[in-house]
Amino acid sequence: MTATLPYLDPAEPQRLLVVGPSRRVDPAWVDRLRDRWSEISITRADSYLGGIAELCVRPADTVVVGVDPAHGRLRDAVAGLREAAGSSARLVLCCTPDAEPLARRAAESGADDYALWPATDAEIDALLGRKPTLPSPTIPAEPSASMAELAEFAAVLSAIPDRPMALLERAASLVRKALDAPGAMIVVEGAVATNGEPVTRPVLTAPLSGENTVRGQLAINERPGKPYTLGDAQKLNQYAQLLAGVLATASAQRHWRRLALTDECSGLPNRRGLHERLDAILARASAERFPVTVLFFDLDDFKTYNDRFGHAAGDDIIRVIGELFRRNCREQDVIARYGGDEFAVVFWDPEGPRAPGSRHPECALTVLERFKAALRGQSIPSLGAAAQGTVTISGGLATYPWDATTAQGLIQRADEALLTAKRAGKNRIVLIGDAE
Repeated sequence: MTATLPYLDPAEPQRLLVVGPSRRVDPAWVDRLRDRWSEISITRADSYLGGIAELCVRPADTVVVGVDPAHGRLRDAVAGLREAAGSSARLVLCCTPDAEPLARRAAESGADDYALWPATDAEIDALLGRKPTLPSPTIPAEPSASMAELAEFAAVLSAIPDRPMALLERAASLVRKALDAPGAMIVVEGAVATNGEPVTRPVLTAPLSGENTVRGQLAINERPGKPYTLGDAQKLNQYAQLLAGVLATASAQRHWRRLALTDECSGLPNRRGLHERLDAILARASAERFPVTVLFFDLDDFKTYNDRFGHAAGDDIIRVIGELFRRNCREQDVIARYGGDEFAVVFWDPEGPRAPGSRHPECALTVLERFKAALRGQSIPSLGAAAQGTVTISGGLATYPWDATTAQGLIQRADEALLTAKRAGKNRIVLIGDAE
């Protein structure tokens, strides 16, 4: 709950209005208020409209409103009660845990605060800004997350860099156990992680909030025979705050990692990104025994474009080449800018050859033919209309495991074939076997 107002002077005559049907505001709780604050006048209104009408006739110092999730215009009702009560009156919402998100949103329409029921006497006194006429024992809130629980949560942080879904799944498991809930669910930007029973009708939720943004929600379902307490709600909020911080850290790590592995001009993986992806593909190829072909190519006479049209035109050419290869390659193939006007493409088939007896380099050559046909008809505005179709490439191909067995070895062998293509007159692709 948010900070409360200073305590009011109990000697000053006060009037409190309780608004809402009995199913939302327990009559026994109203009777307890009367016993606790015998010197103030406490009246009831069974509906929001009734409360507004009552306030227009007899102003109140404090208005307590029971949140009814079935009411279609709760925010308008709260705004109307605020206008009728005036700015000096204290307006407080109360709700069961399942209606807490609705109460939080409705409070923005003019309420000073909201509370989850059941609440202790001391919490009610503080929320309404009063000291009781008679002393009353307080019921302590449930303990927050224990050190053991926090230590287990800290162990989850190891999943941040590479397995964000594993992080969410372990966090859902921890929250479910900590609150003794049948099921827990975490929803973050479209991703859903659950543990235990499906959470189809959450009764207690907490937002995963960062700076000026809500990243998702933490929710648990009903606990039969043991209603959740205010302490449970506090613990859920504590976990939500911890998880929101972890998710923000994970997002920042992924952002900087992408920048470190991406070429700024073309948007393709850079040399570091290529080696990381190729190492992983070759490790899988070794285990599953499938071939991998690397094409290493550059643009013919690229320096002349920079000298004649300027470096901005050269950057345009780099972007066009990268985009054309993306369009003509298959989804699993990796296209990277190796540096300058040098590019690399990794062709691989995780499901093996599509036709019996087919040779892997032939797949790469088919893609290259499509690319060269597209390049011939590609317009590059920075070069002018007269330069359409004048950009050509030369490249070399090398295939795992016959030509080399490591990423660096494949790139080196493909580069040797590229040099052979250059010496043979450019605008051509050479297989490594042709270079020997």
